[in-house]
Amino acid sequence: MKWFALFVFLLSACGSPKSDAVDKVAGTPANASRARTPLYDPKNGDYPGKGKVTKIERGVIELKHEEIRGLMPAMQMEFYLGENVSLQDVKVGDDVDFTLRFKDGQETIIAISKAK
Repeated sequence: MKWFALFVFLLSACGSPKSDAVDKVAGTPANASRARTPLYDPKNGDYPGKGKVTKIERGVIELKHEEIRGLMPAMQMEFYLGENVSLQDVKVGDDVDFTLRFKDGQETIIAISKAK
């Protein structure tokens, strides 16, 4: 029992990890600050984007889009279409440029056109 207590004491006295240690979960230095500025901290506003149309349905368009800086990483997802958005020249498979409006947690495509 005394050996166990000595072992626990010695183990706790070893101190913090080396400065070059890496946190296996986060993949960052173990001594790096956990308080970081988030990569995506969306604010209400309009964001430009580029992507490929994967599906069109009434009032909704699905895009496989590149990263939308400040808003979200690259992914494939559906977006609502704004009232005055015309899809007349856009079809499934087209590469597109678009403007996404983020307002109070809701994303809406407010402009879209074939990429040039």
